[in-house]
Amino acid sequence: MPHFLYAAMVDAYQTYQNNGDKASIDVAVQCAQFLANVTPEDHPEWAACLANLGLMLGRRYERAGEMGDLEEAIAVARQAIQSTPEDRPDRIAWLNNLGLMLESQYERTGEMGDLEEAIAIARQAVQSTTNNHPNWAACLNNLGSKLNSRNERTGEMGDLEEAIAVVRQAVQSTPDNHLDRATWLNNLGAMLGRRYERAGEMRDLEEAVAVSRQAVQSTPNNHPNWAVCLDNLGVKLGRRYERTGEMGDIKEAIAVERQAVQSTPDDHPSWAGRLNNLGLMLDCRYKRTGEMRDLEEAIAVARQAVQSTPDDHPDRAAWLNNLGNKFSRRYERTGEMRDLEAASEHLRGAWNCHAAVPFHRITSAARCLQLFAKRRRGLATDIVVSSAIQLGKDVVDLLPTVNTRLLNRADQQFVVKTFDGVAADLCAFHLEFDRLDDALLYLEKGRAVILGQLVDARSDISSLAEQHPDVARRYEELRDEINRPVRTGRPDGVERPMLKRRCDAAAEFERCIQGIRSIRGQEQFLQGQSIAQMQECAVHGSIIIINLTTFRGNAIIVSATTIKALNLPELSASEAGIWLSKDWRERRRSERPQKNKEYLEYLSWLWQACVQPVLDEVLAIHDSSNLPRIWWIGTGLATSMPFHAAGIHSASSTDNLCSRAVSSYAPSIKALAYARSRAKATDKKDGTLIIATMSTTPGSSTTPGSPKPPDLPGVTKEKERILDIASGHLLTESLDQPSVNRLIERLPHCSVAHFACHGSTDYSDPSNSGMILQTYRGTAPEQDRLTVQTVSELSLTHAHLAYLSACSTAENKAARLSDEVIHVASGFQVAGFPHVVGCLWRSNDRICVEVAGGFYRALLGQGGMHWGNDDVAVALREAVMAVRAKERDMPLNWAQFVHYGP
Repeated sequence: MPHFLYAAMVDAYQTYQNNGDKASIDVAVQCAQFLANVTPEDHPEWAACLANLGLMLGRRYERAGEMGDLEEAIAVARQAIQSTPEDRPDRIAWLNNLGLMLESQYERTGEMGDLEEAIAIARQAVQSTTNNHPNWAACLNNLGSKLNSRNERTGEMGDLEEAIAVVRQAVQSTPDNHLDRATWLNNLGAMLGRRYERAGEMRDLEEAVAVSRQAVQSTPNNHPNWAVCLDNLGVKLGRRYERTGEMGDIKEAIAVERQAVQSTPDDHPSWAGRLNNLGLMLDCRYKRTGEMRDLEEAIAVARQAVQSTPDDHPDRAAWLNNLGNKFSRRYERTGEMRDLEAASEHLRGAWNCHAAVPFHRITSAARCLQLFAKRRRGLATDIVVSSAIQLGKDVVDLLPTVNTRLLNRADQQFVVKTFDGVAADLCAFHLEFDRLDDALLYLEKGRAVILGQLVDARSDISSLAEQHPDVARRYEELRDEINRPVRTGRPDGVERPMLKRRCDAAAEFERCIQGIRSIRGQEQFLQGQSIAQMQECAVHGSIIIINLTTFRGNAIIVSATTIKALNLPELSASEAGIWLSKDWRERRRSERPQKNKEYLEYLSWLWQACVQPVLDEVLAIHDSSNLPRIWWIGTGLATSMPFHAAGIHSASSTDNLCSRAVSSYAPSIKALAYARSRAKATDKKDGTLIIATMSTTPGSSTTPGSPKPPDLPGVTKEKERILDIASGHLLTESLDQPSVNRLIERLPHCSVAHFACHGSTDYSDPSNSGMILQTYRGTAPEQDRLTVQTVSELSLTHAHLAYLSACSTAENKAARLSDEVIHVASGFQVAGFPHVVGCLWRSNDRICVEVAGGFYRALLGQGGMHWGNDDVAVALREAVMAVRAKERDMPLNWAQFVHYGP
C-alpha cells in the first residue's frame, strides 16, 4: 500500500472532519479510490482499502447528497466485510459503517428493507463488541439511531424505548472530553423529544433540552456537527415554548436555528432541514404575536427548503406540508384565494411523495381535505370535490398498510390518530355528489379500525371450516399467535426471537387471508360488509349515522329496505364544539341546578338541529305499532352526543326522543353485526349472574398523593336489590372487593356481569380506561384496574349482558381518537357481550341503584330473562324513564345511561 497516499487520505479526511470543506472530502475520495485500485485483492490490506473507500464515499454523500456515491459506498463496504475474517477487530467498525450507509439509503429512498438490514447489522456490531471496546459506544449509538428511524416509520414504541436505552448507554460509557459524546448527547436529545411528542411527559422534554444544550456546548463552533446540535436544540426549545408559552424559549429557538442555517453551506443536504425548522419557529412566533414579517419570512425559508430538496427525497413531504400550512395561515389572515390554492397544492404534493414516512403523507392529506372543503364553493366545485374524494379514498386505503397487526394497542392508537377526521370528511364529500353507498363503505373502512381488527380476530369462520377445515385451522393458529401479547419485559435476547417469530407469523397470516379470499364463496373474507349486509343489521329498526364535519352535517339513515341521506344545516361543527367543550361536572352542590338547566338547553338544541328531523324520516318508514328502534353511530364530534336524550323535557312535552323511540348505540355497523351474531349464539343459554361490587376503593399506588375515591354506600343496596329481583331466575355469584385476576377467572362462566364500582377514564390512552377494583400486594389493599385492553383481549363464549354501573364507562372524548370509540363498554362488546349498559359521565350513587333495580325488574318481570331483539334496550329505557318522571329537570342524573347492542 502506498503509504504517502494513505497519509494524504487521512489528512484530507481529518481536514473535512474539522471544517466540513467539500474539496477536502473530494481529495480523500480520490486517494481512497487510487489505493483500492492499486492494491491486489490478495493483499492483507485490500479489505481495509475497500472499507476506507466506502467510508470516504459515504461521507461525501453526506456532504453533497449524490446517490451514486452512496450506492458505491454500500457496494464496496459489503465487499470489505465479505473479505474479512470474523475475528478481525476492524470488522466491527466496518459493520458500523455499512449500517450507517444503509440507514442513509433508507432515509433517501424510504425502502424498509434497507432499514431492517441496517438494524440487523447494528445488532451484530453490538453483539460482537464488549463494553470496554473502543467502538462500543459508537455501536450502541448507531443501533439507537436506526431503531429511532423505524419508530418514526411504524409507530412501534418499543423501538423508541430501546433506542433511548442504548443511546443512554453510549453517553454513559463515553468520557466527558470525548468529541463523539456530543453526538451521542444530541441523538439522545432527539429521541427524548420524540418520546415527549408521543407521551407528553414534561420530564422527557426538559431532559431533551438539557442534553441538547450540553451537546452544543461540547462541540467547537467550527466543527461540522455544531450546526447539527444547534438545529436539534432549536427544535426542542420550540417544543417547550409550545408547551409553556415562555417567549424566551421561542426567541432562543429562532436565534439558534438562524445560527444553524448560517453555519451550513447552502449546497449541504441538511441545509433544507434547517431552513424548514427555522420556518417552523418563525411560524410559532407569528401565531403568538401576529407579526406578518415573521409569517412572510417563514414562508420564504420554507419555500427555499422545498426548492433545495430533490423530488424523490423522503423529507420533501414534510417540507411541503409545512409550507402548505404557512400558506393556509396567510389565507386565514388575508382571505386571498391564491394562498388557499397554494396551500392545497403543497399539501397534495406532500401526499404524492411516496418515499416519505407514511404518517407525514397522511397528515398532509388530512389537512388538504379540510382545505378542499373551504375551496369547494368556488367556480370549479365539481373538480375540487372530485379531487377531494380521490385523495380521501387513497388515504383510507393506506390505513391497513400502516396499522399492522404487529403493533401493540398504544402504537395502533398512535397510528390511527394520524387518520383523524379523514373518513368523516370523505363521507361528506361523497354526500355532496349523492354517492351514498361509497359514503357508507369508506366511513366504515376508516372508523373504529382497532375495534374492527379485534372483531375480525373473533369472526365466525364456521362456513370456511366446513369446506376447508385445514385452512380454517391454520388461520386460527396464526390469528392466535399474532394476537398473543409479546412485550414480556424479558431480556432482549429472549424477547427478540419471539418478536421475529411474530413478524413471520403476521406475514404468513396475510398470505393465509389472501389464500382464503381466492376460495369460491370466501371472496369477501374480512373485507368488510357490503351495503346489503349493512342493511341486514338494521332489521327491526333504523341505523342512524350522524356525520359531522367542519363544512356540513348529515344523517345517513339505513333501514332494511332503504338508505337515505339527510342534510342537517342547523347541525354545525362550531356550535357543536361549544356545547361539547362545556364541563358538566359539578364541583359544588350549589352548581347542580345551573348545570342541569344548561344541559337541558343542550338537549333542546340537539333535538332541533339533528334528532327531530331524523325522527321524522324514521317515522315515515316505521310500520309497527311499537316504538321505533334506533341505533345511533356518531362520527367526529358527534361520537359523544347524547342523541337518545335529545328533546324538550317539560312535563307536558313529548318532543323528545326517549318518549318516542327506543335508542341504542354502536361503534360501527361492523361492531353491531358482531353483537348480533354473538346475541344469536347465546340467546338460548342459561348462565350465572356475577355481581362485582366495590363499596370502598383504596387510593392509587401509581399516583402518590392522589385522593382516595369516595366510598359508594349505594353499591351494597344495589347488589341486594339485584339479587332479590334475580332470585329464582338466575344463578347468582357475588364478588365483593374483587381483584382483576379473580374477575377474569369467573367471567367465562357467566352470562350476565354486573359491576358496581368506580370507573376511570384515560383521555390520552383510552385503552387504559377501566373499572377500579382492588388487589393485595402486601398487607394493604391497592387499586387494580380492569382496563379496556384487558377486557378486549378476552373471548367469552357464554357472555350476554354486561351492566357497567360505574362512572364514564361509555364516555368517548379521547383527543383525535373519538372515531375509534374505545371505552369500557365497547371493550366488553369485543370480549363477547352483545349487550352492554354503560354511563356517559360520572354516575350518581343513588340514581345507579334506582336505574339498576328498574332495569332488572323490567327484564325479569315476565317470569324469566328475556333475550329478544329489543328486550335489553327496552328494559333500560323503562328504568330511565321512571327516574326521569321524578327528576325531569335533572338530566345529568338520568341521561347518562346508554345501551350498546342489538
